[in-house]
Amino acid sequence: MSGIDDAMNALRIVLSHGAYLAAFLIMAVLFFIAYGYLISSSSINIAQPKLALGLNIYAIVASAIISILFSLAIVVNAFAFVRNAASSGKLGIGAAIAAVVPSSLCCSTLIPSLLAVLGSSTSTIIGTSGALQGPFATYETPLIAASAGLLILGIFLTSRNIAKCCIVRK
Repeated sequence: MSGIDDAMNALRIVLSHGAYLAAFLIMAVLFFIAYGYLISSSSINIAQPKLALGLNIYAIVASAIISILFSLAIVVNAFAFVRNAASSGKLGIGAAIAAVVPSSLCCSTLIPSLLAVLGSSTSTIIGTSGALQGPFATYETPLIAASAGLLILGIFLTSRNIAKCCIVRK
């Protein structure tokens, strides 16, 4: 239980600094808006009635979770970097990519645009886009859950390293 307690104490210390708290809050809002926009045309935003911003409850919850965790991961890694504590930056970057990929590759114009830039014909773009976007749409919910799990793991490991490095024990 000591590892979890250390991580929670480190999170309290990081967020007790005004600059880190302000950065966390600003990033969380901006990432929520960006991720909400990305997820607005995804498969998890179809079934239920829209509550706000054109999003249903599942899309709002997914956007909130990912934006909060992603913002917290950035702030914790920045704190660890400034304090010369070991961070899990690679894990945080991987989780961030995993958080954005399902929504940006599924149901968006990213893949057709990339194919067009590469010089593909219209028939190739139409035939290929669905085949490439389909798996992301099918497995979007597990991919979002996996990215949240990776973000939590990255935050935990970095917070634990901050606790080992920077928190004075009594």
